[in-house]
Amino acid sequence: MGNKGPKGERDDEGPNNNVEIMLLNQQLEDLFNFKILLLGAGESGKSTVVKQLKLIHREKMSNEELEVIADSLHSNVIDCMQAMIRAAEKYKYPLDEGDQDTARRVMSWGQDDVDETKRLDIDFGEAIGRLYRSPAMKKAYGRRDEYWLLDSCSYYMKHLDRFTEIGFVPTEEDCVMARVRTTGIVVSKLEEKNKSTNPDEPKSLKFEVVDVGGQRNERKKWIHCFDDVSAVLFVVNLAGYNQVLFEDATKNRMQEALELFKEISERPNFLKTPLFVFLNKKDLFESMIKDTDLNKTFPDYKGGKNLDPALTFIKDLFKSQAPEGRKSGIHLEVVTGVLKKDIKIAFEAVKEQLTDQNRKHIQKQMNLIIKERNKKTNVGGSSCCG
Repeated sequence: MGNKGPKGERDDEGPNNNVEIMLLNQQLEDLFNFKILLLGAGESGKSTVVKQLKLIHREKMSNEELEVIADSLHSNVIDCMQAMIRAAEKYKYPLDEGDQDTARRVMSWGQDDVDETKRLDIDFGEAIGRLYRSPAMKKAYGRRDEYWLLDSCSYYMKHLDRFTEIGFVPTEEDCVMARVRTTGIVVSKLEEKNKSTNPDEPKSLKFEVVDVGGQRNERKKWIHCFDDVSAVLFVVNLAGYNQVLFEDATKNRMQEALELFKEISERPNFLKTPLFVFLNKKDLFESMIKDTDLNKTFPDYKGGKNLDPALTFIKDLFKSQAPEGRKSGIHLEVVTGVLKKDIKIAFEAVKEQLTDQNRKHIQKQMNLIIKERNKKTNVGGSSCCG
């Protein structure tokens, strides 16, 4: 038991109050800490969005992360070539004898005694480049909408010579373009200056972006991320209307995204959670829509091979998946994920919506916390001065 002061107060009441005041201050800061759950089907570009957000918030890649990116770029090259070789075989596009040897080596990469994390050397890179430029591969690439292929295949092949240089270090653009398949749950913590002039508000806004794998076998892990979510950010691959899934070549990517979005929007624990949709890969979509009409996948579409009517149709399509009363609360942004400017502008809209929608609740909680803090501060003062 502690001794009592002149007014019958415990001498340790001041220190106890200090702890309580610190806890109240922490509660105040927590009001400005937003947890954003990043969802979407596989190949939607979620990880690219995260990488851009980290770059926007000046989060530098560590040497370890750069090593992973470099390894991934080499794996991306192999994944693309293996997919194209299988397509050439399926469509009976024959390879020259020299290219056949390269193709066999590509297909055996990662098997038996070959280390799949090993990088391509200069000679093998040159051989792969020749194979990629062969007539058979050009024909297979021309039919890429009929099988799974990474969207950035042409980028990887364009920079293959640089990737295979000794001492290669990925550039910022390489980091954004690299495909690192998300498995499990990845949490990125971002922080930026709070522009508010209210002296009671913390100096920083904090965002915890939770990215989970989009492939079907990864989705069972999402349930653990659903608590205390400030917002859901759902990423869609616009070009997916003319592409198939990695894990199921019979399933259209956008159809899969629509079904998944419907499931997410109907979840009871998300009915009052702000829901943002990033319609991603506008650059690919803009190029694709000129050649392939949207009505190939959606017969109800009558806008022809035109960008604006197609985007409007897709926006309405996603809104239609949500329950009645939820549609008006869905915020859509059209972006090209590999462009930092696009993600910066779109995320500014997310932040504004979050703070505006939560302002009333935040102010109410702030008032309660500040009132309690002031009361504790006054008690602490009388204890010290008694």
